[in-house]
Amino acid sequence: MKILLTTLLVIMTLSSADADVLGDLKWKNRVLLLDFPEGSGYNLSQLEKQIQRGKKNISNRDLVLFHIGDLGKTGRRYAEELSEEDRKSIRTKLKLGERSELPLIILIGKDGGIKAAQKKDFDLVKL
Repeated sequence: MKILLTTLLVIMTLSSADADVLGDLKWKNRVLLLDFPEGSGYNLSQLEKQIQRGKKNISNRDLVLFHIGDLGKTGRRYAEELSEEDRKSIRTKLKLGERSELPLIILIGKDGGIKAAQKKDFDLVKL
C-alpha cells in the first residue's frame, strides 16, 4: 500500500510539472500569449506582419509566443505549439476562463508576472 501511494505521488508530481509551461520558462524567457477566440472578427494578418517584421527583436528579447485561444488550435508558424492540456493549464493559471470573447495579448516577464496586456489596437512595439 505504501509503495502504491508513493508511486501515485511521484506520477502526480511529474504530470503537474510537465504541464507547467510558464513555470518552465520562468527566468529564461518572456512570454507573449495571444488569445484570439474564433468568431471574434479579428483578422490576425496585421499582427502576423508585426511579428514577422520584429522577428529579430523578438529573439533578442528572449520572447516566446503562444496562442492560447481558439485560433491557436490551427497552429501558426511563428508561435510555439501547445497541447490542449497546456493551453487549458495556462488559461486556468491566469484565470482567463475556458474561452475569451474578445482578442487579448498578454506579456509575461521573466519573473513570471504579467507586465502588460492589450485588448485592442495591438502594437508589439509598445509591448
